[in-house]
Amino acid sequence: MVALPKQPNKSLIDGIRCLQEVLSRSEPVGVAQVAAELGLETTRVHRILRTLAASGMLRWTEKRKYAPGPAVPVLATQTMHASGFYKAIEPMAALHSDLNMITAMGLLWNRSVSYLYHAHPNQPLTSAISSLDVWPATVSGLGVALLALLPNEAVEELYVDREIPKFDSTKHLLEKLSEVRERGYALHDNTLAISIETNFLAAVGFSSPKVSPKTVSKYLPRLLQCKEEILSKLDSVEA
Repeated sequence: MVALPKQPNKSLIDGIRCLQEVLSRSEPVGVAQVAAELGLETTRVHRILRTLAASGMLRWTEKRKYAPGPAVPVLATQTMHASGFYKAIEPMAALHSDLNMITAMGLLWNRSVSYLYHAHPNQPLTSAISSLDVWPATVSGLGVALLALLPNEAVEELYVDREIPKFDSTKHLLEKLSEVRERGYALHDNTLAISIETNFLAAVGFSSPKVSPKTVSKYLPRLLQCKEEILSKLDSVEA
């Protein structure tokens, strides 16, 4: 991750945070909710959201709340091509075909995982792309793998004075993340996941009752193969 400049543009940072907070919700959200979640002044959030609405990134609903605007799908399409995300679909589909388990690729934002790809057994590819809502990172094996990429100080800051789903304390979470870093993979609630560190931070994994500490050695090589295939695809985009 790139360090902040000596004089970061706080308005830009807060604007991105507000936009992401609205986009992460499955329903329109009000100014007060966004302000409370991000710890920002309500007046400042109101001004930011109105500006984003004027730009087309958000829209104002009849119930005086904010939802994704018409510019968001355009930005999403541009992002998919510029980042090369679409190149990861083929290796993920092959992984799903080989294992016939729940397979997924996700990205971390704050305390949540957003799924680029999430497929149940026998689910067609067309319905697996961006089909799942965001989930708390600590509930997801992919989320745990991604949190392990962060320094402990950053993790502590994310969860200060907040509940941590599936964990009874920050100490408990940090112990789990230390284990993930040492092993190079996350095993969490029958999900096996590994992170992919490239020009973005993502994780891939699969889930099934078959996945357990006893079967990691059986399934991990196939997951590592998928990771290498994705990295190879992404390298071809940058070349």
